[in-house]
Amino acid sequence: MTPRIPALAPALVLTLAVLAACGQPPAAPPAGPPVVQVLTLKAEDIPVEKVLVGRAVTDISVDLQARVTGELVERPFTEGGMVKKGDVLFRIDPRQFQADLESSRAKLAQAEAKLAQAEVDLKRVEPLAKAGAAPQQDLDNARTSLLSAQADVRAAQAAVANSALSLSYTTISAPFAGRAGKASIDPGAVVSPSIASLVTLDQVDPIAVEFTLSESEILGVRREIEAGRIRSPSLDRLDVRATLLTGQVYPHTGQISFADIRLRPETGTALVRARFPNPEGRIHPGQFMRVAVVGMVRVGAVLVPQAAVAQGPSGATAFVVAADGTASQRQLVLGDWMGERWLIRDGLKAGDRVVVEGLQKVRAGSKVQAGEAAAEKPATAAAAKPASAAAAH
Repeated sequence: MTPRIPALAPALVLTLAVLAACGQPPAAPPAGPPVVQVLTLKAEDIPVEKVLVGRAVTDISVDLQARVTGELVERPFTEGGMVKKGDVLFRIDPRQFQADLESSRAKLAQAEAKLAQAEVDLKRVEPLAKAGAAPQQDLDNARTSLLSAQADVRAAQAAVANSALSLSYTTISAPFAGRAGKASIDPGAVVSPSIASLVTLDQVDPIAVEFTLSESEILGVRREIEAGRIRSPSLDRLDVRATLLTGQVYPHTGQISFADIRLRPETGTALVRARFPNPEGRIHPGQFMRVAVVGMVRVGAVLVPQAAVAQGPSGATAFVVAADGTASQRQLVLGDWMGERWLIRDGLKAGDRVVVEGLQKVRAGSKVQAGEAAAEKPATAAAAKPASAAAAH
C-alpha cells in the first residue's frame, strides 16, 4: 500500500510558510521629507539706538573772582550747597567805595555849576559882541569856557558811574543757580583781582553728559543715511536717554546740544554733549552712565530669530525653503542684535521663507515639508537694542 504522507507535504509546507509570514512585522513605508517650521520674512521700519558710556559734566562752570581790592566781611552761602541766581556769595567792605562815590558826585556837582556859569556868561557876552559893545575875543573865550565846562561834566559823570560800578563790585552774587564749591578765602582776609578764584559755581540743572563716537561709527551712520537705509531727523532733534550704572532708567530725556566736527587725533573720536534736566539733583558731575541716542529709524530692515541662524567656521548661515519645498543654505552678513532677533545686512530679503524650527533635519538641496511659524512681533523702542549695548565702550 502506497503511503499518503508525501502527498500532504506540499500543503503542509505552504501552511507553515503562511503561518511564519503572519508572525513577521509589515514592511515600513518609504520615509517622507522632514517636517520643519518656516517664517516668511517681512521688511520693517525699526528704531535705531546707539548705546554708549557717558560722563556727566557741568553744563556751565564759573570761577568767581573779586574785581576790587578790599576786606572780605561776609560769606553768607553754605559751601557745597545749592544757591539761587542773585544770591549773595561774598561781601567786601564797601565804605571806601561809598566814599569814592560821594566824592565823584561832589565833583560832578562842581562841574555842573561851572557849566551853568559858562552858559550864563555866553548868553551875556553874545549879544554885546554882536552889537559891537564887547570885543570878539570875549565871545570866543565864553564859547571855549562853555565847551570846557561841558567836557568837565561828562568826565565827572563818567567818574560817578565808575565809582558806582566799583561799589557794586563789593557784592558778589551768583550769576545763575547752581552748586557752590569750597571757598578759597575766609572773612577777614583781603581779596583782590589777583586771586584766581574765590569759589567755583557749577550749574547742575540742567546738567550735561558727554560721550564720544568713533570715526567708523560716524561714517557708518552717514553712509546708511545717504543710502536711504536710515532715516534721521536733524542732530538737535535726536533724543538721548540715560541709564544709571545701578540699572535705573533716568526719568528725564536729554537733547544733543553740541557735536564736535573735529576728531581727536589721539583717539579717533568726536565729542558729543547732551543736556539733561536735573531738577532732583540725581546726576552729579563726574558720574558715569549709559546713554542711548534715539530718534533714528532703519527703513525696510529684515530681522530673523536667533533660532534660524547657525554659526559655523564659515560664518553665519540660514536655510531658506523654496516654493517647491527645496531647502538651500544662505551665507549671512549679520548686523546688530535687536532684542531676540538678528538684523540681516546681506543674505536674506523680505519674502524669503527661513527655517526656524527643525534646523538639524535640513540638508542643502533636500526637500522639506514646511509649516508656517507664528510671526515675530515688530521691533519696539524697548526691544530694538543694538548688540553694542551689551558691549558699550
